[in-house]
Amino acid sequence: MTKTENTALQMIAEAARCPEYGPDMVKALMEKLDMNEKGFALLMNVTPSTVRLWTSGAVQPSGTAKRLMQIYETGPEIVSKIAGGQHPEDGNAYK
Repeated sequence: MTKTENTALQMIAEAARCPEYGPDMVKALMEKLDMNEKGFALLMNVTPSTVRLWTSGAVQPSGTAKRLMQIYETGPEIVSKIAGGQHPEDGNAYK
């Protein structure tokens, strides 16, 4: 294992558990990223109805979805890379 791989594994191990991302946390993340339901659904690769279920509390996000949310919350600049270099505030890529 290379030093870079070892460092990445250590970082992941330290992050261990994701926050639960209940409705209020999902809404707060959407606000932080300046995204509406449809844009957030595109970013998360889910349907807008899934985002509605998360924000209403009817359904909890999966473990993978929670990890993605944690990544986006920790490094919102990643979103601009996913959007092809266009930051959500610049041209409303996800609105």
